[in-house]
Amino acid sequence: MTSATITTEMQTLKDRIMELQSALFFNESKSIVKLPTHVISDVELDNEGSIWFVIPKPSMHIEAYDKEIPAKLDFFKKGTDFFVKVRGTAFLQTEISGELLSAEMRERLTNADVILVKVQVQESELVDNSPKPKQNWLQASRSQLSSWFF
Repeated sequence: MTSATITTEMQTLKDRIMELQSALFFNESKSIVKLPTHVISDVELDNEGSIWFVIPKPSMHIEAYDKEIPAKLDFFKKGTDFFVKVRGTAFLQTEISGELLSAEMRERLTNADVILVKVQVQESELVDNSPKPKQNWLQASRSQLSSWFF
């Protein structure tokens, strides 16, 4: 694959994620102390293809959790004909350095009850969920018969 193809695919993925904006964040760690599943919204993507968002700070002390965890994000939105599945490594962060994120995300981080999560995307899948055209009974039976005999 050429870098132009990868860049185009990455841009398509970014556009779709930004359109959906909501996801379920799953911790896929085998650790005993795991973050619970969270519904997330207001995600941001950086130029490296990482996904950033905030979640409520867990009740246990943050040091009890692994700093790097395998994670899955399922992006969805009611009424759309697609969804996006992402797998990668999530990094739990209590602060941010540099100018990677927007002012809105930085403002959310001033709340002491949230932590920042960065997910480095390792694999992604754009799933088409558009309704399939219905066949009438004659077409369905003809197709069933042909599959039996041919």
